[in-house]
Amino acid sequence: MADLLTEAIQLVVVGTVASALYVQGQAFFNSAIKGTGVESALVGLTSFLAFLSTRNVDFLYLALLTVSVRSIVTPWILLNVLGLRGWEREKTGGVASTLLINLSTFFTSSLIVVYVALKGIGLLGGERGFLLIFPFILLFQGLFLIASRRSTIAQILGYIEEENALILLGLFLVPVPLLIEASVLLDVLALVVISSLVILEKREHEVLEELVG
Repeated sequence: MADLLTEAIQLVVVGTVASALYVQGQAFFNSAIKGTGVESALVGLTSFLAFLSTRNVDFLYLALLTVSVRSIVTPWILLNVLGLRGWEREKTGGVASTLLINLSTFFTSSLIVVYVALKGIGLLGGERGFLLIFPFILLFQGLFLIASRRSTIAQILGYIEEENALILLGLFLVPVPLLIEASVLLDVLALVVISSLVILEKREHEVLEELVG
């Protein structure tokens, strides 16, 4: 049973990184937001599997917090409150080339993490070392998403990926109560940023309506 749960955790963690690559390749906001929601759900699933493996109820609390806030509430706000339409996309023509650059960054960051970071702190090799590779890669993915996109929404999604990477990393390194506190703080910061964006968008729409009227 323990081996099965370990393999399931490894599979879900790999899926989390794959979903980050999917988000990077999306120009349409709806697809990118939903992809980030799936990514957050996978992080929550990882925490739930850790709960099944250890029977530590704190992992269950973290899973519920991650899924409810980052996989449901945040995507709902971005999709509905901002009033994004299905055809709206980021004004950029280099999504394909950006994805190719991101793939090269993916492999480069993997090598850096494996041969420099993990080896330097003595965690290279073994099951734990394998799992630690993916949070670092997800961290690079989030940074690249923020740096490579100009729209505020895409940069918010990059910030959410950073949150997911830190939570995923913390699952294997940090005591769970401290991790829950950090997760709550990050979620509050994210909601503050999103609320500011909503207020800004509403003001812009009001100005446009006044001009049209």
